[in-house]
Amino acid sequence: MEHFDFIVIGGGASGLVSASRLARGGCSVRVLEASDRLGGCIQSWRTEGDFWLELGAHTAYNSYAPLLEALDERGRLEDLLPREKVGYRFVTADGRLQSPMARLNFFEAALFLPFGLFRAKAGRSVAQWFSGLLGQGNYRRLLAPAFAAVLSQRADDFPAEWLFRKKPRMKSAPRKYTFTGGLQGLLEALAEGAPFSVKTGAPARTITREGTGFHVEAGDESLTCSQLVLAVPVDVAARLLADLYPEVARRLAGIPVVASEAMGVVLPAGKTALPPLAGLIGDDDSFWSVVTRDPVPHNTLRGYTFHFRPGVLDHAGKLARIAQVLGAQTSDFLHVAETANRLPAPGVEHAVLAGEVLALLEREPLALVGNYLNGLSIGDCAERAVIESERLLSLKAHLAPTAATANVNEA
Repeated sequence: MEHFDFIVIGGGASGLVSASRLARGGCSVRVLEASDRLGGCIQSWRTEGDFWLELGAHTAYNSYAPLLEALDERGRLEDLLPREKVGYRFVTADGRLQSPMARLNFFEAALFLPFGLFRAKAGRSVAQWFSGLLGQGNYRRLLAPAFAAVLSQRADDFPAEWLFRKKPRMKSAPRKYTFTGGLQGLLEALAEGAPFSVKTGAPARTITREGTGFHVEAGDESLTCSQLVLAVPVDVAARLLADLYPEVARRLAGIPVVASEAMGVVLPAGKTALPPLAGLIGDDDSFWSVVTRDPVPHNTLRGYTFHFRPGVLDHAGKLARIAQVLGAQTSDFLHVAETANRLPAPGVEHAVLAGEVLALLEREPLALVGNYLNGLSIGDCAERAVIESERLLSLKAHLAPTAATANVNEA
């Protein structure tokens, strides 16, 4: 049975940044990914030649310093592709494109802004804090649909303190960027020539204690490790920890998970009259948002990913709505792809719950990383990955049987 200092379960941004940080000091690290690809919530659909389209997470910033530092360690920082500066538009009920600023009532904003800036975000939902910042009318017309487009779900109850947190920047990197082959290519670059090993197609089945460490059954592998990182969706983490850390699992099970239905289309550039856009925002529409390939323009093709509300339209209905928005015919679509994206849907109370989970594991050789502990963005995931990796490294030299696990399970 092969033994590693660290096993990381999950090959998305959280897992690969964790593995990079843990392997820095010469520790043996194994990454186990359930699917046949790396990327997790980042899925770059590669259709033909040099064309790709993001079906999941789509934008990265130079404020995601931990992600960029891991890429720099692979010597691939110069392979970043800057995104051109193009804007977002709302799609109105009658099909017009509307600037976000056209929805802002400046008088209402002026009344609220001087006082709203000084209200604490902690303990307030997105709807509560941003309504206090710009007024309820502005929140309803502009911010609520915009935030729902970003999160691909209703955002009113989301913890306000998890949005727009200040993060350290890598100023040498473009402000917004992608990578050759899309953002999935960036994560693949983290694994190429890395000082850790990766196994795809290896879904974790069980985790049990093995001395002071863990025994992991994943795919066709049976492995042991001294310390473990779970970089998996919150409901998967709850299932894997149900017997091992029941109080942690119970709290994780309290965070709901929602789905959005992504459909991507590729068509010849001349088949749509839409101007170059970063994306579209739906307002009381069948879709939350549309993400485009326009920030990295292509000579002959254009691509659009519609993130649909779940259960509203069938396959044919989605194609028809996409054609309607693009001013095209469904016969113009050269390529079509569908996938389901699953995301946590935390409410304001889950910020406290996440803190409780992290406190329960503070002295344990187990780390939880992902998009349910401090925010949904790629940067949030990378930040938590570094924090938890550093915690595990600090514990590495002091691993010993203690009553900590018993205390966790009795909490």
